[in-house]
Amino acid sequence: MTKKGLYIMKKFNLFKKLTTGMIALIVGVMLYAGMAHASATTNPYTGPSTNATPVPTFDSYVPTPGYTLPAPAPSDGEPDFLQGRVPVNNDPSADSSTPYSDPVNSTCSNNQIIQLRVYVHNNADSALNNNGTGPSVMHGTKVKISLPGDTTQSTKFVPDATLSANNAASVNDTVTINCSGQPVELQYVAGSASQYSIATNTVTPLSDSIVTSGAPIMTYNVPGDVWGCWNQRVLVVISVKIVVPKNPVVIPPTCNLITLDSDNKTVSVKNVSYTAGSSTVNNLSLNYGDGSSQTINFSQLPVSHTYSNYGKYTVTATLNTSTGKVTSNLCSAIVTVSKTPVPPTPPTPVTPLPNTGPGDVIGIFAIVTIIGAIAHRIYTKRVLAKS
Repeated sequence: MTKKGLYIMKKFNLFKKLTTGMIALIVGVMLYAGMAHASATTNPYTGPSTNATPVPTFDSYVPTPGYTLPAPAPSDGEPDFLQGRVPVNNDPSADSSTPYSDPVNSTCSNNQIIQLRVYVHNNADSALNNNGTGPSVMHGTKVKISLPGDTTQSTKFVPDATLSANNAASVNDTVTINCSGQPVELQYVAGSASQYSIATNTVTPLSDSIVTSGAPIMTYNVPGDVWGCWNQRVLVVISVKIVVPKNPVVIPPTCNLITLDSDNKTVSVKNVSYTAGSSTVNNLSLNYGDGSSQTINFSQLPVSHTYSNYGKYTVTATLNTSTGKVTSNLCSAIVTVSKTPVPPTPPTPVTPLPNTGPGDVIGIFAIVTIIGAIAHRIYTKRVLAKS
C-alpha cells in the first residue's frame, strides 16, 4: 500500500473511532434520559402480572384503562393514600360500608367524628421477602399524620400524612376536609389510632405518637417491618372530632380579582374570584363606570357591556353576601375603549424545559451522523484528488 493509501486509512480509522465514541455517548444519554424519566413517574397497574418495583417503594401504582387497583386501594391510585369519611351515626366501629374519599365534605356539626385512613403498600417483589429477612422488606416503617392545633379555627382543614422507612423514600399526601363555611376546630381523638394488616387479618392499636413523631406499623409481629406484596398491605385509621367553638372566629369574605377583556367599545367581564369565609355569597354587582350597572349570578359569567362613547372607564365588582357588600382594589380595573384598539400586554414567554426524551436524542444522532458522513466524503475526495 502506498504512503498516501496508508495516510487515508489512518484518517479513516480515526474518523471511525470518533464516530463510534459519539454514538456511545449518545446512547448513554438516551439511557440516562430514560432512567431519569422512569424514576420520576408512578407505576401503571396492568393486572396481576404487573412488575413489582426493584426496591421497597411506597404506594406507587396507578390504574390504567381496564385495570382497577385491587381493593382496598384508592380508586384514583395509590399516591392518594390519605383519605377520609364521615361514619354513619357518628360510630366508626359500626360502619363498614361508607367509602373513604378526598375531599371530605361535611356539615361539621359539634362533636362529629371524621375518620382518616392511610393506605400502605410496599410495592417490592414478594419473592424477595425471604420470610422477613429479604431485601423487599421495609424496616423502621412509620406513619405520621399532621393535624392543625386543637384550637385552630377554620372552614377547611388539610391534614397531611407521611410514610417513611429506613430503606425506602418517604412520601406525603393530604386530604381536604370542607366544613360548609362554618369555622370549627379539629381535634384528635386520643386512643383512636389502629392498624389493620391484610396478611394477618388483625387490628392492632397504635400509639398516639402517630400525630406527633409518628407510629411504627407492621405486617406481622416485628414493629416497623412491612413486607412487599399486595397481600401484605396495611391500613392505618385515626379519628378526629369536630368542635364548634363558643366564640367562633368570623372569617370575612374577600373579593380577590376581576378578569376583563375589551374589544373596541365592548368590555367583557370574564371572571371574578373570591373567598366566602364565614359568609354566604349571594350574587355579584358590576359597575361599568359610565353610570351603568347590573347584578348577576356567578353562573352568568362571562357578561359583556358596550359603551356609548370612547374613553377610560373603571369597572368594579362587588360581592353581595350575607354579611354585607364586599369589594377591593383587586376587583376594580380600568378599561380603555378607543377607535384604535389597545393591544393587550403580551404574556411573558415561558422558556420550555429541555426535552430529554429519546426523540430529541435520536434527532441529534441523525444530524451528527449526516454531518460526519459529509465531512468524511469531502475529506476523502480531497485526499484522492491529491493522489
